[in-house]
Amino acid sequence: MSNEKQPVDRREFIQLTAVALTTAGMSARSYARIVGANDRVRIGGIGCGDRGSTRIATAQKLGGDIVALADVNRGMLDLTQKLLSGPVDKTYVDYGDLLARSDIDAVIIATPDHLHHQVLLDSVKAGKDAYIEKPLARTIDEGSDMVVKVRATKQIVQVGNQRRSGEHFKRAHDLVSSGAIGPIRFVRIWDFRYRPVDPYIKRSSNQTLFSPELIDWPRFLGPAPKRPFDAKRASGWRWYWDYAGGLMTDIGPHWLDVAMWITGADGPQRVSCNGGNYQSPDWETPDNVHAILDCGTFSIVFMVQFMNGQELDGAAFYGLEGSIIQENDKKMLVRYDNKRRVVESWPVVEEGTAHMQNFLDCIKSRKQPNSPVELANRVLIGAHLANESYRTGRRVEWDPLKWQRASR
Repeated sequence: MSNEKQPVDRREFIQLTAVALTTAGMSARSYARIVGANDRVRIGGIGCGDRGSTRIATAQKLGGDIVALADVNRGMLDLTQKLLSGPVDKTYVDYGDLLARSDIDAVIIATPDHLHHQVLLDSVKAGKDAYIEKPLARTIDEGSDMVVKVRATKQIVQVGNQRRSGEHFKRAHDLVSSGAIGPIRFVRIWDFRYRPVDPYIKRSSNQTLFSPELIDWPRFLGPAPKRPFDAKRASGWRWYWDYAGGLMTDIGPHWLDVAMWITGADGPQRVSCNGGNYQSPDWETPDNVHAILDCGTFSIVFMVQFMNGQELDGAAFYGLEGSIIQENDKKMLVRYDNKRRVVESWPVVEEGTAHMQNFLDCIKSRKQPNSPVELANRVLIGAHLANESYRTGRRVEWDPLKWQRASR
């Protein structure tokens, strides 16, 4: 056996020092007071686009120590650093170099969807806790594989379905569970945004962000089909099937999560979907898409489009004895009785900060976060099946308990 000393990582050092000081007569509580100010979670950011940069900045505002960033786009690395309160130790194009650092406790992953699977598995294998943006996975098989392999580790993983951390929806969940509006028979969820010109495609002409000199194109493509550099795909990757599932998987996870949470459903049994490209001809995925999910005792209608934002986004739960509806113009949830009389209302608040705080808390407590991989994978299935229905033109049958396609 070699006598060469092995390096001790930061967590192990703190634990060993605490034992030594306690042995010397110092209490663990006294020691905690000494190291508490320096015991910040050290975080690396992987994927520094629009969403990633804001999540990284939020973690920093909550006390996380952002020490390194990785992105295949050097322009995005520069942009993210401008949002932070101070410079990071180092930036990388290859996220593997970031994961190799022993001084990083956790990572925030906000890469394009087609890279989620490998980046998350590499992160937990490297011993890092992870906050990964929704959708968890680009395909059903990838999601199932991620659940199994994450659970084979001891790492904390929070998926960015932040509405799980909203107290306003928890209140709605508790009311429905108590029977306050009777059995749910219909749920309507929607997300309407006014974008006459898609900003992701439009900004692809910005040479300070999307020139071929700035982007490591082979790393961007990853497991996707090889093709020449395309600035539109690099910027608007959400709207191309090679990298994502369009509006259905980009927006759907948020609202399908709320619907499944509040109703307590196992998932859809039958899904049908239609739509089209009416406003954004550069998209491969539809810019106006509607799904119907039959959950056995009730149905969900999910509508999403990026053309007219008059109704914003929201959810409505219709029971036999009343309804709970998000009133967008008043930014509140309202409970009605079955005669449309207001029973009570409560405000809707921003959930993203609370969701990140929950992740940071769970890193320290080692408790499971509000949106672990199993849950995030389960609520995403409706979006995957909706896309399958849209692309094949057929209704899809599913067994949510056996987690497999059902025979007709």
